[in-house]
Amino acid sequence: MTATKPLTAKSNDGSGPRRVLRLIEALCRSDEPTRLADLAATAALSKPTAHRLLSVLIADGWAVAHEGGRYGIGPTARAVAAMVIRAGREDSVESVLVELQQKVGQTVHLGMRSGDRIVYTHKVEGTQPFAMASRVGTEQPLHSTGIGKCILAGLDEPALAEFVERAGLARRTERTITTSDALTRELATVRARGYALDEEENEANIRCVAAPIHAADGRTIGAVSVSTVTFVVAREELLALRDDVLETAKRLEATLG
Repeated sequence: MTATKPLTAKSNDGSGPRRVLRLIEALCRSDEPTRLADLAATAALSKPTAHRLLSVLIADGWAVAHEGGRYGIGPTARAVAAMVIRAGREDSVESVLVELQQKVGQTVHLGMRSGDRIVYTHKVEGTQPFAMASRVGTEQPLHSTGIGKCILAGLDEPALAEFVERAGLARRTERTITTSDALTRELATVRARGYALDEEENEANIRCVAAPIHAADGRTIGAVSVSTVTFVVAREELLALRDDVLETAKRLEATLG
């Protein structure tokens, strides 16, 4: 009979899960995509180990890969964070969003920044006959969405320039903003009025109004939006909902705390 080999300390000390947790923590330390070398240093890992673990995190949605060898937090982590935040809250994220949807009758989204994209963490379907193709976990660009514009409007000039250089301004429709000058002007308008519009810039026949959600330190971490189909809801009707969206954003700031 062959003797059973005893477990070694290395195989039973939990070092593997600890490495993963340290890497997730390193990803969460910055809203900007981070270089592999910096992540490895922050997590006290070698670059090959960090790279290997990142491939697992990316596959399960905990991380996302960006151009230039940079990595950011993924939609799974964002969704888990939202669930943790709302746990035990009487005025939950869902209840606030449902209340807005019942008031306006349109589709409501909550989106959070995920590197150089946004990810929908919540969606409440509207009562209109045309359903939106979006779903929780869907990622969208920052520059062509109302939620994304709210986030970009919270960046200073150097951070915005770095974003544009890194992510680009890809055309999504014939109305997408694709130049830095035009985006800068648009974001100045967003800051001045306190909300953002997506005028069929991300998807044809879809228009939305979005309001930013700020963290306690003033950073814009996400936004709430109301989306409409252009041939069902006129632009003026959508604009009439902006105060409801702004009020909901303020309530979500208190809830997200």
